[in-house]
Amino acid sequence: MNTYKPKLTDRPVSLCMIDVSYRIKNDTLINNFNLQLTSPGTSIILGHNGSGKSLLLKLLHGVIVPSSGSITWANQAPSVRQYWRTLLLQQPTFFNQTVEYNIGFVLRIAGIPRSEHQQRCQHALEICGLSHLARRNTKCLSGGELQKVSLARAWVLKPRVILLGEPTVALDPPSVISFENIIQQFESSNTKVIMTTHDLAQARRLAKEIVFIDKGEMIEQSSAEKFFAGPASRQAQNFISGELV
Repeated sequence: MNTYKPKLTDRPVSLCMIDVSYRIKNDTLINNFNLQLTSPGTSIILGHNGSGKSLLLKLLHGVIVPSSGSITWANQAPSVRQYWRTLLLQQPTFFNQTVEYNIGFVLRIAGIPRSEHQQRCQHALEICGLSHLARRNTKCLSGGELQKVSLARAWVLKPRVILLGEPTVALDPPSVISFENIIQQFESSNTKVIMTTHDLAQARRLAKEIVFIDKGEMIEQSSAEKFFAGPASRQAQNFISGELV
C-alpha cells in the first residue's frame, strides 16, 4: 500500500539510482546506472533509439525491477501503486468510452473519494484543453487529442512526478506545441517532469536538465544550458552533431 502522499507544496520528490542493472538472460540492457534527480523543472533523458530510454522509465515506475542495484523515490522503492507518480508511454490505451469516463476511471482505481471526482475531472479537462470533448468517444479523436487525454488522465491524480516516453513522436507541429504548453503548465504547478526524447529541438525548448545515456549506460548529467553549450562526453558530442550510430 502506498503510504507516501506528497502535497503540491512539498519539495521535489528525490530520485536515487545506485548501480542499477537490468538483464534479460545474457543480455545486459541497463548497466551499472547511477543517477540522482532532486531539482525541480523538466529533466530530459536523451539518447539514440535503442539506448535504453524506455526501459529506464519502466524501471523508475516499478513496471519492471532491476536485476541488481537499487532505485528509490523519497527513500521508497518504486511501485505502480504509488499514484503520486504516473507513467505515459508512446501508445496509451483507452476504453471505448467518453473522454470523461477514461479520465474518471483512474480516480476510481486510485481510491480517490467520489466527492472529488467531478472537480478533478473538470480541472484536468480545462488544463489540457479538452472541456469541449468531454462527452466524445475516444475512438473519434485525433492522435494529438488522444495524447492530451493521456495527459489529463495523468494530471487528474495530481501527481508529483510524471514520466513521459517520447510523447510527441507521432504528432504534427501544432499538436507538439500544444502538448509542450501543457507540460510547462505541469512544471509551473510544481510537478516534476522526466521525459525521454531524441528530438534535440524539443529538449532545448523544455529541459532544465539533461541526462544523456548510451547503450544502457549513464554517460552525462548536466544543466541543459551547459549540455547544449558543449557536452563533456564524446558520445553526447556525436549525438548533438547528428552523427549516426
